[in-house]
Amino acid sequence: MSNKKWDWALPLLISGVLIAGMWLGHRLTLKSGLGLFQKNKGSALQQTLDLMRLHYVDTLKIDSIEQLSIEQLMDHLDPHSVYLAPLALQAANEELSGNFEGIGVEFAVRKDSVLITHVIPKGPSSNAGLEPGDRIIKAGDSSLLQKELTAERVKDLIRGPKKSSITLELVRDGKKIKKTIIRGEIPFPAVDVAYLIDDTTGYIKLNRFSENSYEEFMEALEELLQKGMLQLLLDLRGNGGGFMNEAVDMADEFLDADKLIVYTEGAHYAKKEYRCKRPGLFEKGKLMVLVDENSASASEVLAGALQDWCRATVVGMPTFGKGLVQEQFELSNRSAIRLTVARYYSPLGRSIQRSYQDGNEAYHEAAVNRSLHPLPIKINDTSKVRAQKRFFTTCGDTLYSGMGIIPHVLAGPRFSPDSKEWLLLTSGSLLEDFTLEFYTRHRKDIKAITSPESLFNATTLSDQFAREWTRYAPQAGSLAPEIMVYPLARLARYRWGNSGYYKVVNRQDPVIESARKNLSR
Repeated sequence: MSNKKWDWALPLLISGVLIAGMWLGHRLTLKSGLGLFQKNKGSALQQTLDLMRLHYVDTLKIDSIEQLSIEQLMDHLDPHSVYLAPLALQAANEELSGNFEGIGVEFAVRKDSVLITHVIPKGPSSNAGLEPGDRIIKAGDSSLLQKELTAERVKDLIRGPKKSSITLELVRDGKKIKKTIIRGEIPFPAVDVAYLIDDTTGYIKLNRFSENSYEEFMEALEELLQKGMLQLLLDLRGNGGGFMNEAVDMADEFLDADKLIVYTEGAHYAKKEYRCKRPGLFEKGKLMVLVDENSASASEVLAGALQDWCRATVVGMPTFGKGLVQEQFELSNRSAIRLTVARYYSPLGRSIQRSYQDGNEAYHEAAVNRSLHPLPIKINDTSKVRAQKRFFTTCGDTLYSGMGIIPHVLAGPRFSPDSKEWLLLTSGSLLEDFTLEFYTRHRKDIKAITSPESLFNATTLSDQFAREWTRYAPQAGSLAPEIMVYPLARLARYRWGNSGYYKVVNRQDPVIESARKNLSR
């Protein structure tokens, strides 16, 4: 009988123990704030999105609403923490990776059609015989003779995976032609040009810090040294940055021993130092670093390290002032956020980041104004400069924090922002369109010219350009002699690519003139 009582009592006993244990656990979790029996409802933002998805009167594009919500969150952070939608993320990653897949042309939408402005050398379009000035009127089965045609629409039609093909219908010299192009992998070169300006002075133009920029830079540097280079102009103007490690590797080629190049630090990121690791290729020769108001981030890391160690003379305009480090986090919808996780500091401890205490909108507006009106600041007369923390180098320079890199030698554009020459070069497409039309009319003569330097000295061509320009745009007036270098440089780009452009425009560049004067001192 007792055994039977135990048979039914044992399950009750076990159940009682389990219930008591669960009750005790619940009490403990309530005290610790864990809430064992509470339903995980997510954030208020997620709850709102779920309610809208389930109950709203109309069908909603939840992805768009989520994107808006994330963008609004980013607006409450610093100016460089951003949300990248899937297409924007793809474009940003392609630029930093150093290549993309497509046909290899640059274009502009003009007069309800597409005008090719640049053909990437040795790319698919170049191999198929496309040329600047060709007008694309059809891509596959899609006509491009459309009103309100957008550049994004054109990209969607002509881009595609490598080894796929597309047939374009073009107009060249008034005649229709068809070209079938096999898409391929198109490089985004980081080095626009590297050449000797004179027997001993090298020039390297670096447009970004991408995954392969250090490799390209080293190839250019080695080639110039083999040709007899003793001093170097490193042009970082317009270089908005990229991967910081690429800038660190380049700095290592100019600095000796185990010198500190940059360090980063954030609330959740411990201080990390980046130092020289190996003997550099150009540790002794004279070095000029050219910067402007659009030189930012990794450009400022490189220029700042060389300035702090008295290794280079910095020439140009005060830089952008971006001293924040972003890390990219992928999201589930193939988008991403680039979140600021640290600040970077120059070897002396300078923070290069401009203040954004007046808000992100004012911060970006100030950057735009500086880009449109890059006037030199007067160090001694600027109260904001005097208010910044000062740093002193071993060569006697006084440097400042919180305002980008201030060059040793201030040098800016040839024309003032309110001059008609400046407006002609920076607003609209009048001169650009005419230059391309001139190239298509005189393509044969320009192709007969053997080098960019010869094009620069071709006075007959320059005179012809000036005469035709006066007839084309009489309201704009005649071109001043000092402005002719810019359309000539564009003609050189159509003929020889970016290297041709810089080999011409550098002949009358006031910043390069200033740098070369300081080299001789």
